[in-house]
Amino acid sequence: MDIKTTTKADRIKWIKTALTLLIAGSVWIIPSNVAYLIAQNRDVLLGRYSLGHFTIALIIIPIAAASLYLTWVNEKDRKFKVLAITISILLALIVTDTAARLIIRPKRYVEEETCFHRPPNTAQTGTARDVPEEAFLYPRTPPGYPDIQYTLTTDKRGFRNKTDLEQYDVVILGDSFAEGSRVTDQDAWPVLLAGKTEQTVYNLGMSAGHPGTYLETLKQFGRQLFPKTVICLLYEGNDFRNENYRKKNSIGENVHNYFKRSPVRRAIEQFLIRCFAARPAESPARNVENTAAPVETTAGNLDAVAWLPVAVPQGPNGKYYTFKVKSLLEHFVTQQAFLETSGANKSFAALRSINGLCRQKGIRLIIAYAPDKSHLLLPLITEIVPPELVRAFMELKQGEIPSAETLYETLLPRLEARESAVREFCRAESIEFVGLTQPLRKAIAEGTQTYFTYDQHWTPLGHKIVADAISQHLATPPAP
Repeated sequence: MDIKTTTKADRIKWIKTALTLLIAGSVWIIPSNVAYLIAQNRDVLLGRYSLGHFTIALIIIPIAAASLYLTWVNEKDRKFKVLAITISILLALIVTDTAARLIIRPKRYVEEETCFHRPPNTAQTGTARDVPEEAFLYPRTPPGYPDIQYTLTTDKRGFRNKTDLEQYDVVILGDSFAEGSRVTDQDAWPVLLAGKTEQTVYNLGMSAGHPGTYLETLKQFGRQLFPKTVICLLYEGNDFRNENYRKKNSIGENVHNYFKRSPVRRAIEQFLIRCFAARPAESPARNVENTAAPVETTAGNLDAVAWLPVAVPQGPNGKYYTFKVKSLLEHFVTQQAFLETSGANKSFAALRSINGLCRQKGIRLIIAYAPDKSHLLLPLITEIVPPELVRAFMELKQGEIPSAETLYETLLPRLEARESAVREFCRAESIEFVGLTQPLRKAIAEGTQTYFTYDQHWTPLGHKIVADAISQHLATPPAP
């Protein structure tokens, strides 16, 4: 080989090396948007990376090492060695993951053909702590709701009930807000409702449900209980999302679910979080006053989240609340835009079918509407948080936001868009409607902590208010 050929080969090697190092280095040099991660309650590693970003950066290290090895080491079987090591690692991960799925991970849900429930005849116990998770970086972390020692008991059908009757006066449909996430059995509002009304109540609520599963659950389990009343609780934070109705059993969906449920993946994530998560005391966000002007940094506008958690009301009786930027932006749509989404249309179709089933059996149907925290809180904090900070918070995810001068007058009316749409739907379909927004907002304004500080669900006090509101509606005879 002549000198010219050797020089050209070396030049190509150096170009490959430079590109490899550039790609590997750029992943570490460019930070994630830390402010957005905080606003979404997502993990922040090393104070600058999302979990996904950090994982990719780690994966690139052995890939870069293999690339450099293939570039510079002159061994005949070097490609075979790299291929053999790669296949060995992948096979080891697959075998470990498969074994873990069979042995380690308990089954959280039993999937029926069209709906799901928990394993029957079980009792889960634990402690619900209202604290930000270790890797969440709020600038300040005031104490949330006190710890709750909870028991979640399932009956022979796999739903949260401690009674076993053949017939019930009232059947409840809904998601985790109906099932009672993070509260113990006796504090869930369906149990409180039974005590207030002296009627038998059966809870078919199931975490992760949506109107499509409510319909199938009513068909498979609810009708056989011969209820006089069905109460369908709609939570606006989840029930109208398009992804609720993604096509099941497609190749893409199955691959996504398989990877998402991987115990090995989860174990690796937890290891990375424990080892590399920035603790709250290390937060790059400054504990600024609400009147402080936003400051741009390389990690995003961190002052856009510095006003959270926010205390409502102001003063010694105030309780602290947080909500995600995505939650607030979901309210930043008009009623017409909401009605045009596939999630809304499919949810209303499911509710229409539920209404039809109830009418066939002479069952009284009530739709109870549960708001999310941003819906409740924003009207209560307009005098506390300047619109400039709320606008900066929203801009972490979406660019086209009205000016600070017009933000509140644009946003506040839109908060009611989804609830108004559901109320109008119920009126058109002759379905009884009970809104929970006003009683919950009134309680928050008076200093009652109805939602957890760092979680989206109701506290035991929130469940009590919901039970009161629904029991009052139940006591009112339905319109003829």
